[in-house]
Amino acid sequence: MNKRLSIILLCGFLATSVFCQSRISIETLYNNFHQEKNVEKVKVGGLLMLLSKPFVAKYAEGLSISSVQVLSLDECSNDAKLRFNKLAERLNDDKYEVLLKANEKDEKTRIFARFQNEAIRELVIVTMGNEPALVRIKGKIRPEDVQNLVNSNNNEQ
Repeated sequence: MNKRLSIILLCGFLATSVFCQSRISIETLYNNFHQEKNVEKVKVGGLLMLLSKPFVAKYAEGLSISSVQVLSLDECSNDAKLRFNKLAERLNDDKYEVLLKANEKDEKTRIFARFQNEAIRELVIVTMGNEPALVRIKGKIRPEDVQNLVNSNNNEQ
C-alpha cells in the first residue's frame, strides 16, 4: 500500500514538474537571449519617450506609450535562432492573452496583450523564423484609440 501511494505521488510530482518546465514566460524568453552574442537590443523609455510625445501624437493620437523594447536576433548564429524559435513556440504566459497567431511558410508571428482596467497595458509581438524578434510596447492603449488609428490609416490610403 505504501509503495503504491509513493509511486502515485512520484508520478504526479513528475507530471507537474514537466508541465511547469514546458511553460515559457515572456520574461524568460527575453532573459535567455538578451545577452546572446550579436543580438540587437533597443530600449526606449523615460525621458526619450517624453521628448518624442509631440511627434508620436501626430501619427498615433490618443496612444499613451511609456516604453518600447526590441530584441532582434537577425545577426545571431543559426543555433541561437533555432533555440529562440523552440522556446517561442512554447510561449505560454498567464499574464497575457493571445490576440493573434499568424503562420506563414517561413515565419510565425504571435501577438500578446496584457489588459488592465479595459486598456492594453502591454503589447508583445514575437516573430519566429529566419529573423526572430521580440517587441514589447508598454503604456496605456484604449481600444477606441486603436480603432481611431486603424480608421485614420484606412482613410489615408
